[in-house]
Amino acid sequence: MSLSGVWMMLIVGSLAGCGDDPVAQQPPVPAAEATPVVRQYATVVHGSYGLVVDGATAMQAAVVAFLATPSEATLATARQAWITARVSYDRTDAFRFYGGPIDDEASGNLEGRLNAWPMDENFVDYVESMPASGLINRPEELRTITREAIVGQNERGGETNIASGWHTIEFLLWGQD
Repeated sequence: MSLSGVWMMLIVGSLAGCGDDPVAQQPPVPAAEATPVVRQYATVVHGSYGLVVDGATAMQAAVVAFLATPSEATLATARQAWITARVSYDRTDAFRFYGGPIDDEASGNLEGRLNAWPMDENFVDYVESMPASGLINRPEELRTITREAIVGQNERGGETNIASGWHTIEFLLWGQD
């Protein structure tokens, strides 16, 4: 049997178990039993975001080294640092969509500044069909590059106008898709 046939059987088989039978209500888990689970979950989440910070710090150092001494070698190092850091960040997706630390409005909705997608590449810099586009070519809109200026530009004029985060750094390191 082909691999696609096996997948089809698995999908159909999993759907066969779906029904509208009422689910018996389970009693709540006693706090004494839930507390260790919650504590372990918090430890895992904190450790995962710690790895992201470590990766982002290493990526920042690699990008600074590339900017100080542009070469194929320092570009390759910066790209690899992005890939490594991004893998750590991707693993934190499981901790989203419940008002946690990355999505919480009180924290400034960091997810929108870190991982917004899709990205209109010509908002940041030129693209093949628009050689004069991007903030890079409009210094009157971004006189100095500071954290505050980038945050202020992020999603200005539309949600695909991404000026910060993973996808912007990826575009700047690899160029247009």
